[in-house]
Amino acid sequence: MKKPIWSVACAALLLSSPALAQESDVDAVRRLLTSYAEMAQAKDIAGLESLFAPDRWVHIIEGAGVNHGWADYRDHHLGPELAEAGNFRMRYYAIEPQVRGDLAWAGFRYEVGADRRGARIENEGRGTAVLERRDGRWLIVHLHTSGRRKPAGSGGS
Repeated sequence: MKKPIWSVACAALLLSSPALAQESDVDAVRRLLTSYAEMAQAKDIAGLESLFAPDRWVHIIEGAGVNHGWADYRDHHLGPELAEAGNFRMRYYAIEPQVRGDLAWAGFRYEVGADRRGARIENEGRGTAVLERRDGRWLIVHLHTSGRRKPAGSGGS
């Protein structure tokens, strides 16, 4: 049985709609932030670098500390921290992206744990990431996280 031409036209319109294109961008942003946590857990510095815009004006803020650009963050914060951390675990979840053209932002929750200086540290927190699409790829241009120690008895990360 032939389908009416209007149903084929409606299906084509729906499949090419900006809403569906935006949904795939939402998924891409969510995947990028999930990948960030997975790469950090794997201590994959080269992989992490591929997720950040190379500009010096990019800010990475953790609590009250700020790094200017990926190289500053890698060399003066993340790299030394990951090198010192044993049994490192990180998870980003409840990621809520919003996409507007070539700009996206997402609030998220995170858990992080590490053995450090003879003690286990377990933190939880919230964050916001701002991403920009460049040459068809989403890149982090701003990352801000703020956390606290997990309450006793709340489980591992």
